[in-house]
Amino acid sequence: MATLTSSGVGSGLDVAGLVNKLVAAERTPVESRLAAKETGLQARLSAFGQIRGALDKLKSALDALKSPTLLNSVQASSADDTRFTVSTTTGAVPGSYAVEVSSLATAQKLTSGVFSGADAVVGTGTLNLSLGGKSASVTIDSNNNTLAGIRNAINAARDADGQPLGLSATLVTSTGGTEPAGTYLVLSSAKTGAANTIAVTQAGGDGGLAALQYEAGGAANALTEKEPPADAVVKVDGFTYTSASNTVSGALSGVTLALKATTTAPVTLTVTADTSQVQPKLQALVDAYNGLFKVLHDQGGYNATTKKGAPLLGDPALRSLATQLRRALTDPVAGAVGAVSSAVGMGLSVDGSGVLTLDGSKLDALLTGDPGALAAVLQGTDGIAARMSTVVSGYVSSGGVLKARTDSIDRSLSDISDRRDALAARMDELQSRYLRQFNALDGLLAQMQSTGNFLTQQLAALPGGNNGR
Repeated sequence: MATLTSSGVGSGLDVAGLVNKLVAAERTPVESRLAAKETGLQARLSAFGQIRGALDKLKSALDALKSPTLLNSVQASSADDTRFTVSTTTGAVPGSYAVEVSSLATAQKLTSGVFSGADAVVGTGTLNLSLGGKSASVTIDSNNNTLAGIRNAINAARDADGQPLGLSATLVTSTGGTEPAGTYLVLSSAKTGAANTIAVTQAGGDGGLAALQYEAGGAANALTEKEPPADAVVKVDGFTYTSASNTVSGALSGVTLALKATTTAPVTLTVTADTSQVQPKLQALVDAYNGLFKVLHDQGGYNATTKKGAPLLGDPALRSLATQLRRALTDPVAGAVGAVSSAVGMGLSVDGSGVLTLDGSKLDALLTGDPGALAAVLQGTDGIAARMSTVVSGYVSSGGVLKARTDSIDRSLSDISDRRDALAARMDELQSRYLRQFNALDGLLAQMQSTGNFLTQQLAALPGGNNGR
């Protein structure tokens, strides 16, 4: 709404000032009421936002406690990590096992006869390579028919899917010893296991590539097997298991062995329950619970010192949330097994001021003596985690209490905005009406002043008008 600054044209009456003051007198009380209501609504919206954040933290803590692996996790160790290391997956069961590593899985390695050097010409034609069910062919011509050229061609070979074979070629030079001096082509497999054998055949060309031919059991092999392919052999409690890899995952359910060296005597493998994460995750629940109740107090309480109430003072939603969570936490668990049937038995207790605490020693005793009872109380269908999660979901879900309350506040804030727009329009109309009225008054006053001046002049012109009578 524009602000007027001009005075009356004829009378000198401050029309603009009068109009502005009258309009302000109408507008200010309404604006103050709207601003006060908006401030209160924004405070409530912020309070619900803080409660939502605290509930989200509690939900995360509860989700971690509901994890099926929390109380079923195991860890494994080897009595001699120089022989094998161990890791666990789903299905591992606590126990002790005697493990013997009879042999390690190895990869095949072949070597050629001696050549004069890397530039020595071998021949032309096609080399057909295969390893572990994958194959590739490379063409050798006058551009790459040297020992070095053939090495490069083999290393660049790809199978029908465009993938490397897992076969590498390198040149080794000897100055002489038990073997003739010169350069040798060495083929190495990247795949261990007896089934992963290398085959090299040749076709076409000048026949020189026959010097690189090799097939398992072949009569015309020119390459020499330096290292044979072999499977790993392990025994677990006397039961033999072979593996093409030194990573053995099938010998013992849920346990993977990474073989390092053969053993001369059985090595003990121990699988034990891993409960190291239970206490930290329960403490996270304690912290999230206490954090939420602090927010509920801060946003719904009364400050006796300042004599002011929080934005959500007396809100029934807060009282209901606090009551439901306390009951979900502290009520006995139906169908619980063992000596523990409630949160107190697992070390969780609420003191007189409403603060939740965790007794670590009581929890440790339960984990050691009766972990099944803990599982029933904490993770059962009517367990603490499930019950509290149900309460939390009723508030934070898309159709929950908090969404309904914040949507209501948003609608109220939108209504205030609409009322401000309506107020502005009404004040514009009021200002226009006042201007018309006061401008008319100003014109009337100006006309009366002009008439008075005219009469004064006429009286002064009458005979005897200046004789002092």
